[in-house]
Amino acid sequence: MNKDLIEKLESTMNRILGNKLMYPTRPVIDEMLSLDMHSIIIGSRGTGKTTLLLKEARKKRILYFSVDDFDVPSNSIHDIAVDAFSLGYEGVFIDEIHFDANWERALKSLYDKYEDKIIWASDSSSLRLRSKIGDTARRYIYKTLPLMSFREYLYLKAGKTYPKIEDPFNYEISFKIDSDFLFLFEEYKKEGFLPIFLLGNYNERLKDIIAKIITSDIPFFVPEIRSVHIQLMKEVLRYLALGSVPRIETENLTRQWNISYEKLIQLVRVMEETGLITLIPQYGDNKEKFSRAKIFFTNPSMYHVLGGREGNLREALTVLAFQSSGMEIYASKKEESGDFIVSKGNGEITSIEVGGKKKKGKESDYVIRDNIDYPSSHVIPLWVLAMMW
Repeated sequence: MNKDLIEKLESTMNRILGNKLMYPTRPVIDEMLSLDMHSIIIGSRGTGKTTLLLKEARKKRILYFSVDDFDVPSNSIHDIAVDAFSLGYEGVFIDEIHFDANWERALKSLYDKYEDKIIWASDSSSLRLRSKIGDTARRYIYKTLPLMSFREYLYLKAGKTYPKIEDPFNYEISFKIDSDFLFLFEEYKKEGFLPIFLLGNYNERLKDIIAKIITSDIPFFVPEIRSVHIQLMKEVLRYLALGSVPRIETENLTRQWNISYEKLIQLVRVMEETGLITLIPQYGDNKEKFSRAKIFFTNPSMYHVLGGREGNLREALTVLAFQSSGMEIYASKKEESGDFIVSKGNGEITSIEVGGKKKKGKESDYVIRDNIDYPSSHVIPLWVLAMMW
């Protein structure tokens, strides 16, 4: 038994609890994350996974540790948990679990040996977890901590509670819109998708998260990654922020950066899996038809932080809203029919156009307009979509 290591990890946990600026728990945690004794939490960096684990760890005798901690030996989470249980701990919370190459085998073994113990794991890079979800899914409950909705932002920023909007196409507003409501929505678009806004310096904190994903998370998953690949991914982000069309020119990029098409696609796919970008295929295409897919930042506030276009931010928020509420969204094949096609999964599809307060609907079923307060016939305020989850 490595009692010294357990004491060191407990000391680290207590130090973090003492020094970490702990923001309030997100409401979605109470609404969506009824965690089982054995749970795996997946979410982008900054969504609040570590805060959740640390707060819950204080309620019982739980040992929290992060696998990327310098004090945690490689491939040791199984032995650390066993030693903690031998010392009387009721459970272990294991953060950034993907940094342990044998995480799946370790979790299965711990479950089989200690069904009466609390075992939670979390990860901000879900690529490996998704690739091996089959074996652990029989033992652990998988939960996803999404980016924040406007409802959550209003609660954390102003202490106001609003109902979730289930269907934006058939909805009548049941509450009064206060004078500062649209102002808060503008703030939400700039900083409201991660609870780190409560700590201040949102722009710099988000830039740090982006840098960690590119320089730490992605190299962990992509073999033989070189500095040129890191620079290429930064160029892709810059292009998506500033470009008028949310697509990338694969031929130009492969020629300019002297890499193969296959390597470029690999990098783009892992950028998607680690939560940087979201690919939206054209309606009727499968996801492998890369050239026709629209590509957006998964976190819409990245457009603001990176000096991007407001129009791209609006479309990225539209994508996030429908995906977070469980609906399927596709890029339209024809520009005149709107920007997107939304499917509720029952065979019913709806076409939408997205833009500013004077945006015309073209031939779409609905137009989504920013900077308006109330809906009207076939016109939906953008903020309504941000209340869907």
